[in-house]
Order: sequence, then structure tokens, then C-alpha cells
Amino acid sequence: MFRTRPHSGHLRVLSRRREWSRRRAEAHQAMWWIPAGHRPTVAEAMERVAMLREHGPGPQAFTFRDPYPAPTGAAQP
Repeated sequence: MFRTRPHSGHLRVLSRRREWSRRRAEAHQAMWWIPAGHRPTVAEAMERVAMLREHGPGPQAFTFRDPYPAPTGAAQP
């Protein structure tokens, strides 16, 4: 979980985000684990978003709401 300093206005702004943007009906971003040193391409990201839309969250594409742990044996930062 990300934390901000108590005097930061970040949380106050985030709490009002729905005033500025509408909730999307389908996934528009995805997260996935990558090997150290790998730089994902835009095409790879679009594939992961499509995977998330089609199959829902899983180890290959997930969201902040439904995270998946790093694969076994993956290097940890």
C-alpha cells in the first residue's frame, strides 16, 4: 500500500478523482511481474490489458485491487 505524508494534499485530491473522470466499464491498465532488467513494450502492455479484460485478474495480468504475488524464484527488489 502506498502512503503519503499526513500533510500531503495527495489523498485529498485522489478522494475527488471521480469529479474529474468517469469510471471505466472495462480494464484500461494492467500489472504483471517482469524479470529484472526487462523493459515492457507498449504492445506487451496492450496484450496484458486485453488478457485482463478477457479473463479477469490472474498471474499474467492483474490490478491493484486483485494483486498476485511474484512468481517463485523471482528476484525481489
